[in-house]
Amino acid sequence: MNNIMEIDLSKRLEIKINNKNPVGLEDLSLSLLAFNHQFQKFVESETNRETDIGSELLIKEVRSGSIIVELISHAAPIIPLLWEGGSLAQWSKVAEGICGWLLGRAEKPPKELTKQDLQEWNKFVEPVAKDNGSQMNINVSDNGKVIQQFIINSTEANAMQNRIGNLISDMDTPEGNIHTRKVMYWYQTKFDPNSDTGNRAIIDDLSKSALKVIFENNAVKDEMLHAEPKFGKPWHELAYVVDVEVETVRGTPKMYKVLRYYPEHTFDPDAD
Repeated sequence: MNNIMEIDLSKRLEIKINNKNPVGLEDLSLSLLAFNHQFQKFVESETNRETDIGSELLIKEVRSGSIIVELISHAAPIIPLLWEGGSLAQWSKVAEGICGWLLGRAEKPPKELTKQDLQEWNKFVEPVAKDNGSQMNINVSDNGKVIQQFIINSTEANAMQNRIGNLISDMDTPEGNIHTRKVMYWYQTKFDPNSDTGNRAIIDDLSKSALKVIFENNAVKDEMLHAEPKFGKPWHELAYVVDVEVETVRGTPKMYKVLRYYPEHTFDPDAD
């Protein structure tokens, strides 16, 4: 492993929080640790595994009305060759791009983010999100001259956290909302096998409400909407075992799409 490091003291990344209220020590610590970890992940993702890259957070100044922290990068000689302006300047651009995406200013983030990444960005802006009227300034300087800068105010920090919450919620939702071998019985039908409107059914395991029903294809519909004579009942009075995809609106189930029907498990729900 290559452990030869050089410290570029000419380039510094400054995080300045203009706070209105006292900032909790835990919030500040977790914020800085999250930012530092994201920086490390960024550098490591852009270099080979045999190159040992590190970073160090140094507290420059703490005074009434603001908190100032400087990040100095421990960079291997290869780093300046990868990024014009150095790793801190490049990371600042990526960080600004991620924040902009979380605020809806871009369709895609500059790098793929995991659930853990999103949670760390949530922690990073926490001190500002909690403090109405505060703001965070992120500056990169080269020999004292600012070469990169962006600002996050408390309103934006809250908006970022709301977006992060929604993104994590989507990640935690089962992909496709597909459920297999569920019992479904009809609540309302138009008694018309050729229509997808007016048909509503209940699947107790998924929702107590009657939801609209559509079918994956006509073959599934035709097979399901014809009762076998042995039951002595029309098809809409029977219970069926099906695979369904649950379509939602703002997280609330609104429609079932029947993907597969198991005819051998059809039964009369009123039978003993």
